[in-house]
Amino acid sequence: MKPIGRVQRALRGALVAAATAAIATAQDPLDGLEGLGDLEGLDEPATQAADSGVGLRVTGIRGFLESRGRFFTRDRRRGDGRSDAQWVQELEVEFDLAITREISGYFRPRFLIDALDDDLIRTDPLEAYATWDNGVMDFRAGQFVENWGIADTFNPIDVLNRRDLGEDPVDPQRLGELGVRWRWRLPGGDTIAEPIVSVYAIPVLQQAQFPNAENRFSLATGNDRLREDLAGRPGGIDRWFFAVRTQNVLNTPIANADVQLLAARGPDRFPLFNAAPNALGGVDLTPTYFGIWTVGGGFRAVPNVDALADYTLKTEVVYKVPYRIDGSPAALPDEYLQYAFGFDRLFPNVFTDKDQITFTAEWVGETGANDSTSLYRPFDDDLVLRGFWEANDFDRTSVELRAIFDGGGEEWIAEGILQRQLRMIHEDLQFELGLRWFEIDRSEPGFFALFPNNSNVWVAIRLDF
Repeated sequence: MKPIGRVQRALRGALVAAATAAIATAQDPLDGLEGLGDLEGLDEPATQAADSGVGLRVTGIRGFLESRGRFFTRDRRRGDGRSDAQWVQELEVEFDLAITREISGYFRPRFLIDALDDDLIRTDPLEAYATWDNGVMDFRAGQFVENWGIADTFNPIDVLNRRDLGEDPVDPQRLGELGVRWRWRLPGGDTIAEPIVSVYAIPVLQQAQFPNAENRFSLATGNDRLREDLAGRPGGIDRWFFAVRTQNVLNTPIANADVQLLAARGPDRFPLFNAAPNALGGVDLTPTYFGIWTVGGGFRAVPNVDALADYTLKTEVVYKVPYRIDGSPAALPDEYLQYAFGFDRLFPNVFTDKDQITFTAEWVGETGANDSTSLYRPFDDDLVLRGFWEANDFDRTSVELRAIFDGGGEEWIAEGILQRQLRMIHEDLQFELGLRWFEIDRSEPGFFALFPNNSNVWVAIRLDF
C-alpha cells in the first residue's frame, strides 16, 4: 500500500470522530440538542427566532455509516503487490434546516475513502441548497440531486445529474448539480390532477468523476493516460444546462397514471474522448464535452381493467439530438432514441402470511445511432428480469435477484443481494451480502468488454442513525 499522507490521515481521523458521534446518537439522532438552550448567549436568540420565524435552526439529522468490502473473482495484481479489492468506508449525513417560515435548507455531505486505494477519496457535499416555498410556488438554489427515473434498471429520462464512476461504474452514485429550480403547483381537475411545472437552470458544468489510475475500471491502462486536466470544457452560455419538466396525475377509465414530460438542452453529462499519441507509446484520452437536446416522457400507471389490476406499467422514452459547442469533437454522435418498457407485479403471501414478492420485467435499449460511440453505451436491446422478496419479519429480511440478458443472447449479467437487520446487536444495524456475475462477449466492442471480468462479491455493514 502507498504511504498515507497528512490529508488522508486527517480525513480518516474525521471519519472516525464522525462515526463515533453517529454511533453515540444512533438511538435518537436529536439526543443532546435539547441542551443547546442552556449554553450562555443562546437562549434569548433562540426564543426570539421561534417567535419571529427567523433564524437558522436544525430540525432534523439522519444519515448512515457504512463499511463495505468488494472482492473480484478474477483479481489483478499490480506491480506494488496491491489488488483490485475495495474496502470502502462511507459516512453520509443529512441536515434539515429551518431559516424562516417560508425558507428551508438542506445539507447532505458525503465522506468516502477506500482503505485499499488512498487515491479514492470523496469529500464534496452531494447536496446543499435553500428552498423558498409559499405553498403554490417554490424556488430552490444550490447543489441538488433529483431522480427523474421511472423504470427499475435503466432510466433514459434521468438526465439532470452526473454520476460518480470512480467507486462503482456499474451502479454509480448520483452527484449534485449546482443551479436553480423554479416549480409551480397548478390547479388541477378530475382528469388531470396535481399538475406541476418545473424549470431548471444549471450554469456550472462540473466534470464527470472517473476511476483513478489505480482503479480496476480506469481508462488509463498501460501507456494510455486519462488527461482530465486537458478536458475540453465549453464556456459562456454553452456550459448552461436548461430543462423544463411537467408532472401530473392522469385519471381515466382505463388507468390512473403518474405522467411526466421533459425537454432539456445543455452539455451531456458523459463526455466523448479524443485520443492522441503520447511520448510513452500509448495514447492520451482527453474528455471532450458536447451539447445534447433531450425530449421525451414517461409514466407509471395502474390499470383499471380487472385483468391487469395487479400490474404497474412503466415507460420511459426520450429522443436525443447532439449539437456542436465550442471545443466539441470533430465528429458528433448520431441522434438516437432510448427506451425502457416494463411492468411490476406484486405477489403477496407467497411463503408466509406476511411476505411478498415484487416481480419486474423490462425491455430497455436504444435505436437510431450507428456511430462508434453507440457501441459503448451499456444497453442496446436487453431484457431485465427482477424478483424482490420481502419477508416483512422482525429482522426486515429481503432478497433481490436481477438478470440482464442481451437481445442477441451472447451476454448476460446476474446480481443477487441479501439484506438483514442485525437487531441482536443494534436495531439500526444492517448486513448486506451481494454477488454480481458477468458473462461478456469480448469478440464485439462494448462497455463491459473494455474491462477485465468484473464478477465480484461484496459484504457491507451499515448503521443508520
